[in-house]
Amino acid sequence: MDRRDFFKTMLATPLLTPLILASRKSKNDLELYLIAEEPQKLIPILLEEVQKYSLSDGHKFCFLNPHPQEKALKECLLGRAWAIAEEPAKASLALSFSHLQSKALPSFTLVKEGRIWDIRTRKLLSLWQEMNRIPSPSSCLTIATFKSRLTDFLTGKYVTVYNHGQQPETLSLGKNLTKSFQARGGRITVQVRDGKAWISDSPCRHKICLYSPPVSLAGERTICAPNNFLLTVERHRSIDTVIG
Repeated sequence: MDRRDFFKTMLATPLLTPLILASRKSKNDLELYLIAEEPQKLIPILLEEVQKYSLSDGHKFCFLNPHPQEKALKECLLGRAWAIAEEPAKASLALSFSHLQSKALPSFTLVKEGRIWDIRTRKLLSLWQEMNRIPSPSSCLTIATFKSRLTDFLTGKYVTVYNHGQQPETLSLGKNLTKSFQARGGRITVQVRDGKAWISDSPCRHKICLYSPPVSLAGERTICAPNNFLLTVERHRSIDTVIG
């Protein structure tokens, strides 16, 4: 996949558009997007290079949601002087997983405040070429979020809803409520209780979003990929209209 094709994948894949928008809204320092079936084989060299762009100097990590290669990623990071954070607030690196609706050729890029950076130069160019020497299309998207301020992982105050390109809506985590949204495949129901938010009903086939744990910390997300529906927790209100 060349530069143009990868950017096309990043921007055209329905799942990735809201993720990039959320990056802009939440002011994350850096986010590494990696499309690969076995990310644990690529993460070490990517982290080594990407950390040069980050202001974070910590070496603790956490998972924001279940990852199919979580065990292998843990072993990989622990073997390279990283430590598991006792809680997300103490992590400088957060790993999350999303399932792409259709498989794409392996590649990687950085996103900073909603802007895509092509970092395939020098050592990383060789890595990218090796990934595509005998390419294996993958639907596994690993997102590594680097935090320049650990306070970014503090308890959130709002959850923003991104629904298939519509104007985002923000729900207050301070008030219990239930709200339904008309998504691409049907109605999705979001619940907010005791400072936590989750998807309680969805028309999607595999119901992965229903099994995702509630989100409450800034930066945490719940994704319903088939419906292009995203919940992301924020510390500050970034949308003019707040519901609840």
